[in-house]
Amino acid sequence: MEEFIDIKNSEEIYAYFENVDYGEYIEIYFGRVHVEGKLLLYEDGFLRLFHEKYGIIEIEIEKILDDIIEVAHTKKDKRIVLRFY
Repeated sequence: MEEFIDIKNSEEIYAYFENVDYGEYIEIYFGRVHVEGKLLLYEDGFLRLFHEKYGIIEIEIEKILDDIIEVAHTKKDKRIVLRFY
C-alpha cells in the first residue's frame, strides 16, 4: 500500500522525521541525487542512514531543504511518499 502526502511548507519534514522509527527505510530525492538506507539516527535535522553497499550516509536536512523533491518512507507494509511543491 502506498500513501502520498503533499508538503507545502518544507519545514514540515523535520516534524515528520521525529516520528520515523529507527531501522525503517528512507529514500530522499534532491536535486540530481538520490540517497537511501535504513534510519540509524535522526536528531535536530541530522540524518544518519545505513546503506548495505555504501555504508553510513549522513545528511543535514537544512543543507538540502530547498532541493528536496521527494522523500519515501517504507514501513512494514506501507510506503509513504512525501512530495514537495
